[in-house]
Amino acid sequence: MDRILIKENARKMVKGNLWYIWKPMVYLLLAVLPFAIILGIIDTAANADGAISSIGSSIVSIISTIFSVGYAYYCLGFVRGQRMEVKDILEFIKKNWVVSLLASLLVGLNVLIGMILLIIPGFIAAMGLSLYEFVIADNPELPVTDALRKCWDITNGHKVEIFVFILSFIGWEILGALTLGILYIWLMPYMTIASVLVYESLKK
Repeated sequence: MDRILIKENARKMVKGNLWYIWKPMVYLLLAVLPFAIILGIIDTAANADGAISSIGSSIVSIISTIFSVGYAYYCLGFVRGQRMEVKDILEFIKKNWVVSLLASLLVGLNVLIGMILLIIPGFIAAMGLSLYEFVIADNPELPVTDALRKCWDITNGHKVEIFVFILSFIGWEILGALTLGILYIWLMPYMTIASVLVYESLKK
């Protein structure tokens, strides 16, 4: 796994393709934002002390979790030279939303248990399963446990490298904050495509 080469290739791929990479996320935001606003208004009008908004936030979180695997499918296609549309993501989600949701829950549970036991097992679980969205997007026919096992095998011996890869973006994250988020217009696609390239590198 050549981190420097991966990031260089990601920057080249992102150039001229910002809108293509951002488009599904913008559509998701436009879809859930009115829903969240309406629930907030209802919550205030009903004097529900945030109960309705909390339910809405949970629903949005579930939708976003499922969508993230569909987005991984979209970005994998992009890296492999395929041009997809948002409808392709929706079609993928329609067929694979159950496995996507279950995988996310199991990954979260494994990391949580590891953190409760000791921080180091939690870190190992987080790094070992960090590419699960790409594994499921690439192998939607696999049962959830097999997909997570495959993810674990792919990251075997590379967990520290993945951690260093994640840390290498901290400087960019700080710059993003200093620019009040403006830099994220470029940074989010860059980080996303770099992550796809990590998966492509390790799965060989």
